[in-house]
Amino acid sequence: MDDWWNIDIRGFPGVDQVADVTEPWPWRDLDYVYGEHFLEHLSLEGAIRFLAQAAGALRADGRIRMSTPGLEWVWRTHFDPATAEAEQVAATYKTNRAFYGWGHQFLYSRPMLEHILEGAGFTDLTFHRFGESDDPALRGLERHGAFEVVDSWPNVWIVEATPGGTRASDTLLAEADLELERYRRSGH
Repeated sequence: MDDWWNIDIRGFPGVDQVADVTEPWPWRDLDYVYGEHFLEHLSLEGAIRFLAQAAGALRADGRIRMSTPGLEWVWRTHFDPATAEAEQVAATYKTNRAFYGWGHQFLYSRPMLEHILEGAGFTDLTFHRFGESDDPALRGLERHGAFEVVDSWPNVWIVEATPGGTRASDTLLAEADLELERYRRSGH
């Protein structure tokens, strides 16, 4: 995006710097960190490390804005156990595409997203609709898809937050290991 320092793990056209943002950052005193449909492509541990790095790199009055698919919307729209068996088979594929297709590693419910943002040191969390923000610099940024709400569940959680909360990244990493990562490593 123009007027932003664009970072990716691969050197795509328009990328200003290739970097793994789950590793320590060389940047400090940032005004903003923005990630669109990014967090779900990281392991839960990687997402926690990324958020901790972002919290440490932002100025005290800086802001992060993240968008990520909403787990609640996926469940509501992708699978209905009351349908015929053939439809359930098709819906099973559709649901698994939402989870694992396109390189997704972890999908977030709103409470889980709040939990890891707060644990990484963010506060003043606000949720927004596609392209909307109280901060003019963060309006109209989304380029990926459209915004849809089904039964009050948005297809994408768009959250902004400021650094300054208590950082508990090590506790979050231990929790992620206990609740998920140790099972993934074991192959179960």
